[in-house]
Amino acid sequence: MNRYDGFHEFVVARGGALSRTAFLLTGEHHAAEDLVQSALAKAAARWRQIVEYGQPEAYVRRTMINEQISWWRRRPARPMAELPDRPGPDEPHRIVDRLALGEALDTLSPRQRAVLVLRYYEDLSEADTAAVMGCSVGTVKSHTHHALNRLRQTLPLYAEQAGQYADGPAALVAARRRRARRAAVAALAILPLLLTAIWFGVRTPADVPPPVTVPPSVGPLPPLLPRPERPTSVGNLPADRGIGGASLLLEGSSPGLVQLVGGDGGLYHHFVPADQLLNAPTLSPDGRWLTWTTARATMVRDLITTTLRELPPSSGAPFWSPSGGWFLIPATPTRGDLLYRMPDWTAHPLAQAAPERMTWAVLDSGELLRSSLAVSASAAELVLVDPFTETDRKIMVEVAGLLGEGESIKDPGTGDGPAVRIDILMGAGVAALRVIPREPVTTASADVSMIEFSTVDGHVLRRLDLVHDLVAWTLCYRGQDLLWSDGRKLRIRRAGAVTDGVVMPLDRSDAIKPSGCRSTASQV
Repeated sequence: MNRYDGFHEFVVARGGALSRTAFLLTGEHHAAEDLVQSALAKAAARWRQIVEYGQPEAYVRRTMINEQISWWRRRPARPMAELPDRPGPDEPHRIVDRLALGEALDTLSPRQRAVLVLRYYEDLSEADTAAVMGCSVGTVKSHTHHALNRLRQTLPLYAEQAGQYADGPAALVAARRRRARRAAVAALAILPLLLTAIWFGVRTPADVPPPVTVPPSVGPLPPLLPRPERPTSVGNLPADRGIGGASLLLEGSSPGLVQLVGGDGGLYHHFVPADQLLNAPTLSPDGRWLTWTTARATMVRDLITTTLRELPPSSGAPFWSPSGGWFLIPATPTRGDLLYRMPDWTAHPLAQAAPERMTWAVLDSGELLRSSLAVSASAAELVLVDPFTETDRKIMVEVAGLLGEGESIKDPGTGDGPAVRIDILMGAGVAALRVIPREPVTTASADVSMIEFSTVDGHVLRRLDLVHDLVAWTLCYRGQDLLWSDGRKLRIRRAGAVTDGVVMPLDRSDAIKPSGCRSTASQV
């Protein structure tokens, strides 16, 4: 088979159509001839492969478009020629129309002009045009929209210069009206922004509350470092230098004694006398801050710079938002919650809430998650409070569809009084309620189940069944991943996953508390 079989017949049959397309792309007869010759020369070199592909004309059209764009980018070297004077049947006003249209088309980019030629001269569909140009359908639509708008804007200008365009006056009036409307719409859009800027400018700094968002300095949570088998440094937590933050806290055998896995890989001891300790030490989510509570103060130790802060005391354990942007000291009988914004430790005292509205957690938005008396076996009403406006909104968590026979999310407890108990773990945008089984747990081998929901609107996401062969307890969320332990390994159930991963092996004597972990079980 000759490599050029069918090429001559193709040029004879489709050469005229290709020449007309080339003229619309270039706007010049000689340039159009050169463009067709260049495209056909490239097609001839690969004619056998093009025929096997099955669409030789589409290939040549695409080659012409690419070649024209390349010429346009090298405009000094682009073939140019004067248009010859050719007689024709056009009347004078049609000549003016053609000249005005030609001038308007010259204002388009090569790709915009190519889209108009393929869509409205070759009558190709948007999909076929996208295939010829090697782009997406959305790109074809965008080029068509911008090209038509450009033509509508430029045609009245050239008509005015010609002076004989039949619709020139009407087109000019319409264009002026469109420009006036656009100017009016832009002014109306800018006016509210100007008024807002003036309003913020005249306000005093004290009147402007900080944004209820995670501070920008809060970064991703650090990876969990395992307990070193052979610590590089073992000793008491130094008071004169930092340890680079910590990722894991191990509770010791005696009350008040904990061990920290520092950012340098060392294992450090920290001891608080048991008679002074009200709440066990915990780590912030980013591992930078170590906190504990005594009868005199809430202590916060910076593990990077060694700064030690003494904040107001509280009988309840303080806690962090999931990403570490907020720190809250629970209310006492004489004051409300104290909310601190990181990283500058700006304090925001809150008014005392009703006893049944105790705070369970702080969201990354700064909102406080509080309890409500509306609790049943399969539903719980929660309250989200804006700490700056003191306004609240309620979310209802309905879990009936994910509970088995006899299961509940309400635990009546074992103590005296009418209080009921709900166990809840807080994450970044998610939280989980513990499922109370039908029969009381009498052995350590009982499985643990949680129902996960969104803290934005209470929408239930999924049920998490944590299956084990020894003992299980949930620890906390890190971001949207749930950490739990089966007694042998620290495990993780990642967001959206159906199986568990292993973070690290554990010694049976380890009572672990990763950074950011705190039990948020509460009574209502």
